[in-house]
Amino acid sequence: MNLASSYPSARYSSLLIAITVCLAASSAAAISNPDWGYLAVAAGAVVVVGIRDLLQRDHSILRNYPIIGHVRFFFESIRPEIRQYLFESKNEAAPFSRAQRSLVYQRAKNEEDKQPFGTEQDVYGNGYEWITTRCSRLH
Repeated sequence: MNLASSYPSARYSSLLIAITVCLAASSAAAISNPDWGYLAVAAGAVVVVGIRDLLQRDHSILRNYPIIGHVRFFFESIRPEIRQYLFESKNEAAPFSRAQRSLVYQRAKNEEDKQPFGTEQDVYGNGYEWITTRCSRLH
């Protein structure tokens, strides 16, 4: 039994929390201190983003995980920097490398999947043999 089937609202929890904060801050601003209005406006903006995520049809991650899906896309955008300093290279991964997954994602979205000529693999290492010919001038 997985968590999503037992608690269907778990994936919408960030949106529900934003709505609750927006309503609570709005009530506090109306009843006691108008400074709570700043929090209400900020939470309201997050609620608008969450509702937009639910209604859009381009990204299933944002539709299924409103608001919190943006965190995934943020970390995906800074992935090269994190990988450069902390983790593996682009071609090391199990069972598929990041380059292979990116190619599948591009093809699934009917985007251009052509890569520039060249390689990022170590062609001078073991397992990359090739035949070379030596050219010598005839005298």
